[in-house]
Amino acid sequence: MATQNPDRSFSETPTALTTLSPGARELIASNVKRRLEFQRTPELFHPWWRRCTVKTLIVADGSLNFGEGDFGLSTFVRALRHEAPARVGFQLTLAHIRNVGDAAMLASEPGIANRIQAFRFDNAAHFTPEMYDQIWLFGIETAYATAAGRGPFLAAAEINAIHAHMQRGGGIFATGDHGYLGQALSGGLPRVRGMRHWGDFPSADNNQNHVSMSGPRRNDSNQEGHDTGSSFSDQSDDVPQPLDLLLYSSYAGFLRNARYPHPVFCGRTGRIDVFPDHPHEGECRAPSDASGAFGGADEYPVDASGTRVVPEVIAWGRVRSGNNARGSKSPTVAQTFGVASAYDGHRAGGKGRIVCDSTWHHFVNVNLIGVLEGGGFDEFSVPGEHASKHDGFLASATGLATLGKIKNYYTNVGVWISPPERHACFHRFAWWEIVFSERIVEATLTSPDIPLEKISGPALMHIGIHARDVFARRASQCQSLEWLIDWSRRFIEVAWLDPWDPITRTRLERGDPPLPTTDPMPVLDVALGAALVAMRQQFPFPPDRISDKDDTVALQAIDQGTRFGLRLATKLVTEQVKSFPSLLRVREPG
Repeated sequence: MATQNPDRSFSETPTALTTLSPGARELIASNVKRRLEFQRTPELFHPWWRRCTVKTLIVADGSLNFGEGDFGLSTFVRALRHEAPARVGFQLTLAHIRNVGDAAMLASEPGIANRIQAFRFDNAAHFTPEMYDQIWLFGIETAYATAAGRGPFLAAAEINAIHAHMQRGGGIFATGDHGYLGQALSGGLPRVRGMRHWGDFPSADNNQNHVSMSGPRRNDSNQEGHDTGSSFSDQSDDVPQPLDLLLYSSYAGFLRNARYPHPVFCGRTGRIDVFPDHPHEGECRAPSDASGAFGGADEYPVDASGTRVVPEVIAWGRVRSGNNARGSKSPTVAQTFGVASAYDGHRAGGKGRIVCDSTWHHFVNVNLIGVLEGGGFDEFSVPGEHASKHDGFLASATGLATLGKIKNYYTNVGVWISPPERHACFHRFAWWEIVFSERIVEATLTSPDIPLEKISGPALMHIGIHARDVFARRASQCQSLEWLIDWSRRFIEVAWLDPWDPITRTRLERGDPPLPTTDPMPVLDVALGAALVAMRQQFPFPPDRISDKDDTVALQAIDQGTRFGLRLATKLVTEQVKSFPSLLRVREPG
């Protein structure tokens, strides 16, 4: 079972609901189906709804594949297909380095754009730098000794083609597992090679090696489950590993006291702070030297200010002391290790973004939906082995909630690593999603015929506040903020607004924030509210279809409304600043 089944979640309804009449139970089941259909196909409810197509290439090698087995990626593939934000549509091509069979290519799954066996990046029928928006790399092989032109890594022509994809803004996700697993596919790629250990670290000594399979310093994230002691198969139950996230801040308005994770760990319901566990993970890192070159250019280019944009570790896992997998491994030493790293190439002149992960065990079925009975990870002959390992995170309500967070991470990565032009599409479609939101229409824009000039500044501000909240609930707080930043920077440069900007962090570390009385958020909210009112006046009611011409008209209205809102808000703020001294009268002592 690879995706959540509405029938399964309904069958786990609390006992009190079993006393409901058959008609009531049928209505509840129908409502579950309705919610699922809206999540997957909002076009059925809103004919005008559109998605930005993201051309996505997913490549695996060796014994990793896209099938239903323990080392299959079917759950992950279905998450990208069905659980992306409603304005995003991942168009998937599944590719395998080896000439694997149909089952390994998930041949029975509908909706896959293409499947390619014996894949090569230097075959123009398979890949060109312009063919895809993003590439996901899942490697288990350590070398391609028998493949033409390949060796420890992909062929030079393949690496150059991937580099060209990155240089034009194409995204990359890359992962392996412990030791050298995954080195062949990803270890030779520029930037990627410095964001993860693709071999022994800090040495091959098993007593010191953090990415070993059995040594005491290994990255063993397994949590003790429902059965006694530490076992290898704990990776397949419904108990996840906790994560420690890198948090970012700003001093602008509502961000002043907020602490945001990286956008890939910012979920619809809060921080994504759990992962599947595994007894020997790899490790992500920041490069020790970012001054090198590749292909005659800086490997890590500078941004517009001349500051070099470098990767960073954005999440850490924890190793408990004493894990020994029922005596098959050395007892672990407690430590932390990098589970994810990220590079924001968009800040470096529109280069591609990259995310690396410590292990593909965060993606394969055995760590998500349980062990296949009779498979290589089956330990059910051991007395006391807990039944939850049959179903993984599907085994309980808390497990299902955890799986939802993990799948949200997958789709967040896919959104974040998309090229700049795809983000422009995401943000453009978001305006339509927000302006015709029932909450915005009912609560704030019930009369679209009222001229913008007749609406007060406070009313526009409340529309803007509502709009931010509506979008954050449908996507995530971070995606909402990214949309807000992208829109506002076309008109004004708001210092301190972007918590992920390295300049913001530098200023925070230096300790020179602005006075908290200087808050640009009300100004932005007024401008946002005015932009939505102006757009709604052009489109009072949802059209059956939205054309490119409609997009142009909408964006022109948004620009005009934004400028009106900024002028109005600036006027109101100026008046309030002038009156500020009258609010504070300094009294002489005595």
